[in-house]
Amino acid sequence: MKRALFLLLALSCLAANAFAAAAELKKGRDLLYSARFEEAEKIFLKARNAAPEEIAPLFFLAAGKLGEIAYRGEDENSLSNLEQRVAACCEMSLNLKEENDGMFFLYSGASFLLRASLEARGERYAEAMFWAKKALLRFQKAASFPECAADALMLQAAYDHVLDRLPWPLSLGLDWIVKSEKGQNDLALMEEQLSGACEFEKEMRIFLIFEYCSLGYSRLAQAHLKELQKSLKDSPFLEIIAIRTEMSSGNMRGAYSSATNLYAKSFAKKSCLPLRADAAFLTGSSAFALGNIRGAEGFFERALKEGERKPRVQAAAQLMLGKCADARGDREEALRRYALVHIHKGASPFLKSLTSKLQRSPGDFSQTIY
Repeated sequence: MKRALFLLLALSCLAANAFAAAAELKKGRDLLYSARFEEAEKIFLKARNAAPEEIAPLFFLAAGKLGEIAYRGEDENSLSNLEQRVAACCEMSLNLKEENDGMFFLYSGASFLLRASLEARGERYAEAMFWAKKALLRFQKAASFPECAADALMLQAAYDHVLDRLPWPLSLGLDWIVKSEKGQNDLALMEEQLSGACEFEKEMRIFLIFEYCSLGYSRLAQAHLKELQKSLKDSPFLEIIAIRTEMSSGNMRGAYSSATNLYAKSFAKKSCLPLRADAAFLTGSSAFALGNIRGAEGFFERALKEGERKPRVQAAAQLMLGKCADARGDREEALRRYALVHIHKGASPFLKSLTSKLQRSPGDFSQTIY
């Protein structure tokens, strides 16, 4: 789900040059990258009032809220607000007459994609697949328009890639996913279509960075990171991405320095405050990889304390505290921490699976998660 969320976050920043409120929407996108969510929402509302017949502003109001939730942490009120916005966006997409407009198909597909993600988050897999199928059909239609073809193909390839890796129940097959022609790899297809002329070049680069990091292709991830750093000068999102890219490449000293700087910045810069728990966890992870077990424990404890609104960070911190205890030879404390991971609301299937392995055997003390 984490990758799906990052894909959806990327979709929240789609440019909209084909719409009447294009300049306003682009300005709102830039504000999202700077974590200025309230200002961005005002702009999206203004664009919505200026072009009530267009789906793009309504989509941004929903996807922008998703970006805010991912950045600041989840709470029930925010999720309820998000669900209402996504429902309104999907309703508009279904009710609008299908015009001869590729951008309409792109945005309506993106709206259905948001709905699919929310359904999957609630483990309503049949509903999630229903909306996912609708999304991919819209992307297929958008691909028939020359001005939208590259964007549509990248969206389709990215979502195919995400869906293939999600833990769907065995009873729900994925044979309906549209595969790339000639068996081409999804990520290779995205690379082939990616260019400076694409509507959402930055967002697809972010998606590729995270995928390459997870696959161990650190040089490819770093290449896309360098391209992003040319245009995104003051993006808290990019700071987190840069730290994880350093860790995936094995540069733990560089990651430790960057993470501690971000942690200090979270006290001095208001916009970075929501990243304090993330920065503490990443500092602990890089310290653990460097063999500084006591220092790592201190930062993981801070991540627990400061990540009250970020259950996923807390669950990962509990797991790493267990690894720290194992590294110190305190197996009893390690097992206590691992037991807490299994009952934590933020623990993903991946974390629980990894925890089960660590309960059977301490594992490699040099390995960390980030």
